[in-house]
Amino acid sequence: MEHNKELSIIIVNYKNFELTIKCITSVIDNLKDVDYEIIVIDNDSPNESFEEIKSSFIKNNKVNVTKNEKNSGFGSANNFAVTLSKGKYVLFLNPDIIVIEDAINKMLNLLKKNNDIGLVSGKLLNDDYSIQYSCRRILPFGKFLICRTPLSKFVSKQKKEEINSIYLMKDYDHKSIRDVDWVMGACMLIEREFFDKIGRFSKEYFMYFEDVDLCHKVNMNNKRVIYLPDSQMIHLHNQESTKKINKMTLVHLKSMLKFYYKYYFRKNRFKK
Repeated sequence: MEHNKELSIIIVNYKNFELTIKCITSVIDNLKDVDYEIIVIDNDSPNESFEEIKSSFIKNNKVNVTKNEKNSGFGSANNFAVTLSKGKYVLFLNPDIIVIEDAINKMLNLLKKNNDIGLVSGKLLNDDYSIQYSCRRILPFGKFLICRTPLSKFVSKQKKEEINSIYLMKDYDHKSIRDVDWVMGACMLIEREFFDKIGRFSKEYFMYFEDVDLCHKVNMNNKRVIYLPDSQMIHLHNQESTKKINKMTLVHLKSMLKFYYKYYFRKNRFKK
């Protein structure tokens, strides 16, 4: 496959055009010395998102805004964007990401220089610049239920915090580069051909766990998932699905069950 660009940056928008515009602007302001394109997929937002984003960057030929015919979910929309891309490398960004300085350049340089690395993510920060625990361990199914779903309210605070600390890798200082099980899909850099080789984002997830699944496939194909703390971005993240039972909780639980059935119950790949 011929690549006309060095990097394709993909952003999937759903209703939040204000955040998406800020994200795109932060990329344009901070990414230097790279031949790149930005592909925005509006996932059939029921508001003026598509028009607002398109009009905001109509004079910038690096930004391509496309409207999806339906809300196909996070992974599917990103996969669609990849079919439109021309970059040798692909960076998936959430619309609520604000790029800081040369964060993207640092990630790209690391991936280009190391053939054993399959995927790179940076250090995500809250809007007050406190750390966001965005690199994580894959837990046994039971422990995940205890600390990352509404069922946690039935477990003692001490037990929940103990497991959650392991899950969020709080024993790691988040200051040195490190191999990890998985990183949040808010920021993921991967080579396009390798992304295609491992099957892209798996189709069975509408939302949630597609990032866990992708990272697991990277590791299964003998490549490393790397957390690069020198590359920093702000992530305006709201973790709705773990706080109370609502529609998104059910979507999260459904995706979780699909992941653990695919890799654990069916193939028994994880140790307890």
